[in-house]
Amino acid sequence: MFSFFSHTKEGKKSIILDIQSGLVRGALVIENENGPDIIKSVVTKSIPNQTRILNGVHLTKRILKLTSDVVSLLSKDSAGKHISKVHYILSSPWIASQLKTIKADYKKETEINSHTLAELIKTELKHQTTEDMVPIEQKIFEVKLNGYPTTTFEAKRAHMLELSLATSFSPGQFLDKLHSAVNGVLASHEATHNSALLMQYAALREILADKHEYMYIHIHSELTDIVIVKGGLCRHIASFPFGISTFLRKITNSTKQSMESSDSLLSLFQGNKLSEQEKASTQQIIEPLLHEWNEACLKSFSSSFDSSIIPRTVYLAAHSHFDLFKEAITLHNDLNLSVVPYENITIDDGVTFEKSSAQSTMMKMYTLALRTVL
Repeated sequence: MFSFFSHTKEGKKSIILDIQSGLVRGALVIENENGPDIIKSVVTKSIPNQTRILNGVHLTKRILKLTSDVVSLLSKDSAGKHISKVHYILSSPWIASQLKTIKADYKKETEINSHTLAELIKTELKHQTTEDMVPIEQKIFEVKLNGYPTTTFEAKRAHMLELSLATSFSPGQFLDKLHSAVNGVLASHEATHNSALLMQYAALREILADKHEYMYIHIHSELTDIVIVKGGLCRHIASFPFGISTFLRKITNSTKQSMESSDSLLSLFQGNKLSEQEKASTQQIIEPLLHEWNEACLKSFSSSFDSSIIPRTVYLAAHSHFDLFKEAITLHNDLNLSVVPYENITIDDGVTFEKSSAQSTMMKMYTLALRTVL
């Protein structure tokens, strides 16, 4: 029911599906028990910028179609070999995650084991589950016995048990449709479900083992996701509805141009390829939007963290216009934030690409996290 950071490998073929708010990215992976996993191929399908998303139902249909297309292509790449597992990695709005600390006090010293933890989480889930949202994962970040953190709790005795964990929920109706889209292409297989944000954190926890305070910000099409790590543990997760496509749409509303023209305008602006007059007029449009995104970002964690104690290092992932969002992050100079592109994160062990495969740092992170978490 829940995951610790350990794993036994199987050496079979699996598919990882990264399902975001505007794209679906898939990877065909060969699991390798005695060496690094091998990513054979990576396929990405996006909702075109010019597509006007009418509502949530329309967005769901587009994402399900992209999922089916990606799985079809990866299935062909598998050369007819059986796919044993599909790992669904879900981003907002398809998933919601909550951080929580749950505590149990015992009148007498009680022996603690995995069953104790499982029962505590099961009881907590009864209070959190709603009719339309299904719990799909629980990840434990820290166990404390009598107030002290421990990684070896089996058969230990304690008066007090504390768990810091994240629980993720997904709409049951969406999951049913998602499974149908994949099952229409693949034969029977196992399935796992994970939060993209928590899996990215799990990978960073391994890669940045010597880093104990940082923010990780992932900007996708319609939303931005944030993880804050302090003391080596995930202390805050948040999402807010402002992504790359949101930015482009707001520019389109101001310029009355198409989304493609807005995208091109941003690229020209960032590449310093506009005349002085064009640059000045574009700056007037862009600057308020940078501030709007920045304020939404700060607001997403200001209730949990005073600005004086937030981590100063930010690992930033953005599909496009990275420099623009880097500028938006550093608008508040008093915070003195240092921004590191997530592509610069070095992943030396555990994962390799076949020479013919497209490269994807995100898929490398997910593959590493799956080795570690599941």
